[in-house]
Amino acid sequence: MAAPGQQQQPLTVDFEALSYISNLVEAFQAFDSDGDGLITAPELRGLLSSLGLDKPEAEVNDMLARADEDRDGKLSVEEFLDVMNAGELGLGALGELLQSALPTLEATGAALVGADELARTLGTLGSASAEDCAAIVECLDGDGDGAISIEEFRLMADLL
Repeated sequence: MAAPGQQQQPLTVDFEALSYISNLVEAFQAFDSDGDGLITAPELRGLLSSLGLDKPEAEVNDMLARADEDRDGKLSVEEFLDVMNAGELGLGALGELLQSALPTLEATGAALVGADELARTLGTLGSASAEDCAAIVECLDGDGDGAISIEEFRLMADLL
C-alpha cells in the first residue's frame, strides 16, 4: 500500500535474475569452508564444478587472479559475482529499494523478514506490491521457510 497521496510504482524486477544471484550467493557460502567470506582457488574450482562449469585448474587460477581486486589470493562474494557477470543483470534499482527498507526492518528487531513484513515496509515507501514482496522473499529464501534472515536481507541489499 502506498502512503496517502503516493501512488504505488510498479516494481520491475527480473525475478529469474534475482533467483540466479541468490543461488550464486548460496553456492559461494556453501564452498566458503571456514566461513570467512572468502574462497580460495580450489574452493572456486569446486564451486564452479557444482554449477556445471568444470574448468581446468590453470583456468580457475587465471579467473581468480583476474577477479581478485584486492590481490589477497582469494575471492570475496562481491568479486565472485563479478566473475559470474551478476552485475550485468540490472538489479541495481532493487538493491537501492532493499537498502531503503533495511533501516525500518532492522528497527523492528525481528530476526526474520517475511513477505508481509517486507510488503508493509516497502508499502510505506510506495515501492512494491504484496505480490512483488512475496516473489522477492521466495527468490531469496534459501531454506524454503517463507522468510529470510535480516543478515541475508542485508547481504543481498548490499550485493545488488
